[in-house]
Amino acid sequence: MSKGIRGDLLKSLKRAAAILVAALISLSYLPAAVSADGSITLSLATQTPTVNPGDIVNININCDKFDSITEYGPVEVTYDPELFEFDHLVVPDVYQGYMVASDSDTPGLVTVSLAFVHDTNEDPELGVIPFYSDVPTMLFQVALRVRSDASGTSIVSIDSTGTFKKSDGSHVTAYTEADLSIVVALGVSTDATLSALSIEGVTLTPPFDPQVFEYSATVSRDVESVNVNATASNLQAIISVDGNDSLDTGENVVSVHVLAQDGIRWHEYRIYVNRQESYIPEGSGFVDSSGVTYTFLTFPTNYALPDGFMQTTRSINGYTVPVFAKEGIQSVLVYIYNGQDDPAFYFYNPITGATSVYDPDATVISVGQVLTTNEVPEGVDIPSGFTAGTKEINGFEMAGFINADDVFINYFTDDAGNSGFYMYDEEADRFYQMKTVERSAERVFRDLFYVFFIASVLQSIFIIVIIYVIRRVINNRTNPRPKRV
Repeated sequence: MSKGIRGDLLKSLKRAAAILVAALISLSYLPAAVSADGSITLSLATQTPTVNPGDIVNININCDKFDSITEYGPVEVTYDPELFEFDHLVVPDVYQGYMVASDSDTPGLVTVSLAFVHDTNEDPELGVIPFYSDVPTMLFQVALRVRSDASGTSIVSIDSTGTFKKSDGSHVTAYTEADLSIVVALGVSTDATLSALSIEGVTLTPPFDPQVFEYSATVSRDVESVNVNATASNLQAIISVDGNDSLDTGENVVSVHVLAQDGIRWHEYRIYVNRQESYIPEGSGFVDSSGVTYTFLTFPTNYALPDGFMQTTRSINGYTVPVFAKEGIQSVLVYIYNGQDDPAFYFYNPITGATSVYDPDATVISVGQVLTTNEVPEGVDIPSGFTAGTKEINGFEMAGFINADDVFINYFTDDAGNSGFYMYDEEADRFYQMKTVERSAERVFRDLFYVFFIASVLQSIFIIVIIYVIRRVINNRTNPRPKRV
């Protein structure tokens, strides 16, 4: 091979090698270029990169966009368990329709997964669209408590992003930015904020935020004090609560004072608690077993109740409402309105849903039962021997039926909605249900008896006649009469 040819060949090989290297370099950037539009970048952020022992540090796990992701995780966040301990996890409300799973049992590790749950009850034509955002969004927040003996610098990082998947089943590439450094200083804390604030059983408006210092809440009339739960962002801060006892009707101010560890910085969180004038929750009501809709009303100023009934509360149709109850009696007294009749006290049976208006002159409350006088319906006969009469029971004259032996009965409907005749026992001072039979049924059985009786008599006579005739015939053949000559 000549030197010229060899030189040209070497030049060609060098040129090919350069092209191959350039191609390899280009390919190394190709995935990023291909997935640049659909990829997601996760990052860590905090407003308090420098903290003191006892502080709460909130670390946000953010993504640069959330393009209708239907599933992600598990995202693994690691921290130094010698400097921090896990306190709580926050997932924004924007992820409605998603199911969140988390695990923080392993010291130094928090894992969070999210999956979109399609509601099959939704209109299939409308469908359900997962959350979408083309601006930076917080996936979740990890709150860590700085240990009391902690010092130095610690790194918080995202060790794994898990899998990000879209509704069409395609995977989305997830990248992570640099780790987050947290410096634990040994100085005295100046943090006078709260990391958590709530009132037991009550919703605060707006939702709690450490930098929001005024809230409102509403409690029912029967609530006279509230239990305030407050956690300081720094464990060395001092918390005091005022105004949560002896609430007046209307607006009350509950103050939560937070004094920082340095004894200088402080904050006051105010909760304006409105104690309702009425004992009745707004919009509360129910539908009874007969399909009638009732609305709960505030008790009238003056009312008379049967002996032994004490005011308490019950949960009826999801509403906690005031009622009057008596030990041993299943039904409770409620003050309600059906939209037609005048508002009144009714007995309400929580098991059957039956209601009956309370009338002091027509209601008997005995051992374990509530009986209300009703008119005898058509088709039901008054027991034999009883006529209309009255009897004094529990201090008032009750109209009913009485017989010659001074036995008193009445037609009642109990609090379960069952009706029938009841007999009064003076010694026991209570009513017992009678077992009665309708007269119409008695008449049917009586008429049938007469028919069968007459048929039996006629059949017997017919049989006797037949026997008599047969015997005459046999006798005539056996002993014929002599013929006359």
